[in-house]
This record gives sequence, structure tokens and C-alpha cells, in this order.
Amino acid sequence: MEDLLTKKELAAHWKVSERTVDQYREDGIVQTCNLPIVRFNPQHIRELDNTKLDKFSPIERHRLERELQELKAKAEKLEGIIAKMNILISEAVYIKQKEGGQVI
Repeated sequence: MEDLLTKKELAAHWKVSERTVDQYREDGIVQTCNLPIVRFNPQHIRELDNTKLDKFSPIERHRLERELQELKAKAEKLEGIIAKMNILISEAVYIKQKEGGQVI
């Protein structure tokens, strides 16, 4: 059986920082072994290394999917703000018209 990889070894293998490896773990791109310490299965890493790269690597695809979800959440929040603003503007126009004032 092969030795499990440490975070430092995996970072060196992928030529990234250990923080980047942590981010990949948080994003679910790479999984650790079920141990009390952080170790990576070399077979799993080889599978990630040998993944056929289409347009995006699995890491880049995952990052883009996460970014898309964040942007969708922001868009939804902004749509809610716009809807509230439209209601307030409509109410203001109605009140102004009711008072006989001119609407700009």
C-alpha cells in the first residue's frame, strides 16, 4: 500500500500553496482520508491528475460553479431591492397624483 500524502506533499505535487489545498478541500474538489489528521489518498490524487481536461479542469469548473451560485444569489437580492423600489416609487406617484401635484 502506498503512503498517504500530507497537505504539504500535495501542495508541492500540484505546485500550489497549502492554503490552496485547503480551499480545494473546502470546495469539495479533493477529499481527505477519514483520519484524525489531514492525509490524501494517492489513488484519488492520480484520478484528479489524470482527469481528461475538456474546456475546464475539475478545479476550475468547481470554482466557476461556486462563483455562479454567488452571482445568482446577488442577482436575486438585487431583484428584491428593485421590486421594493418600484413599489415605493409607485406609491409616491400615486400620492402625488392624488394631491393634484405634477409627476416628474
